[in-house]
Amino acid sequence: MKSKLVAGGGDMLDLATRAWSAATGDPVIGVEISQGVDYAFNTSPLDAYDPATTLLFAAFDERFGNFKRADLMREALARGFQLASITAPGGVVAPDAKVGPNVFIGSGAIVGAGSVVEFNSVVHAGAVIDYGARVKASCWIDSGVTIGRRAEIGAHCILRMGVAVASNVKIGRLCDIGVPGLYRTDVASKTVYDPRYDEPLVVYGG
Repeated sequence: MKSKLVAGGGDMLDLATRAWSAATGDPVIGVEISQGVDYAFNTSPLDAYDPATTLLFAAFDERFGNFKRADLMREALARGFQLASITAPGGVVAPDAKVGPNVFIGSGAIVGAGSVVEFNSVVHAGAVIDYGARVKASCWIDSGVTIGRRAEIGAHCILRMGVAVASNVKIGRLCDIGVPGLYRTDVASKTVYDPRYDEPLVVYGG
């Protein structure tokens, strides 16, 4: 049996370590990965672990649009680690749902029949991904978020607490949806709904 290792920082490091251990009954090692002033990860603590005998989960929060978590995942892959996904106790994943590597499914979250959660996404406690919905790579789905039937969430999106996406709606890539409510129409890529502003912000270029 391979050792289980969670590498990262912040609350996600502790949450993923505890959830994986509780779900499997196996010991799970948590390793803090620090960042320099340029925000680059210092992955030297991983030198102590053999990729051939270790399953790894890269745990980090949604800062920088989930790109830092993706960077950490890529560094682990470059070292030869096999990436695991974690479903916390009480999380429900339908038998025909597809969940990619380095995905976290929180306690009480539901990933419905025929749905897809692509690699490096986080689905927090109590979130619901309904039948046939698709969450693309490196998304952050906060606690209690609801994604309706056959809705599609673009890569590197953040859906914050209190957000519900209606059935068949498409949220473009790189969106940050932080204003609670039901979103009934498609949202263009790079749109930011921030409760500090009366109107959504759209980021151009890049």
